[in-house]
This record gives sequence, C-alpha cells and structure tokens, in this order.
Amino acid sequence: MYKIQFFYIIHLYFVEIFFCKVMTVIIGIKLKDKISNSLKFQEILTKYNCIIKLRIGINNNSLFCSEDGVILLQADNGEKEIAFEKELLNISEIEIQRMVF
Repeated sequence: MYKIQFFYIIHLYFVEIFFCKVMTVIIGIKLKDKISNSLKFQEILTKYNCIIKLRIGINNNSLFCSEDGVILLQADNGEKEIAFEKELLNISEIEIQRMVF
C-alpha cells in the first residue's frame, strides 16, 4: 500500500511540472498509536519545517486524548515535499492522503 501511495505522489509531481502549474498541496496524515510514533513524527516535521506553511492538529475525542492523531499540513510543492512524504511513510502506523489544488 505504501508503494502505491508513493508512486501516486511521484506521478502527481511530474504532472505538475509538465503543466508548469503552481499547486497548493494539503497533506492529511493519520498517525495511529501517536504515543509511540510521535517522537519520530516530530523529528521529521522539524527537519522539513521550511516547507510547511500551515499545521493543524485535530483531536478526535473531546473528553480524553485519543490514541490516533489527525494532522493537516499545507506544504510547498516540490522535491522537498516529495522527500518529506517519503520519509513519513517510513513511520509504522501512518496513513497519508493528499489534496492538490
């Protein structure tokens, strides 16, 4: 599944280059078992902080902290964004989806 996501990301990137369009990229991330995965996730966010324009964390449970986390990012489109998503896919229990406008 991760290989399919990665190849889809690469495909979108080359389509954007070919048509010379500046695109807005929103990355949706679901981090499962955030207690054990949050340190690695935060290290990657820190490493790629220059391409992240907006970060929103969504808590799924209003009474207690949930085990899963949902994060929305607006990122610069380009090679660094592709490397960022590829590195995120190395985290276990993560799901990434993309919106391109």
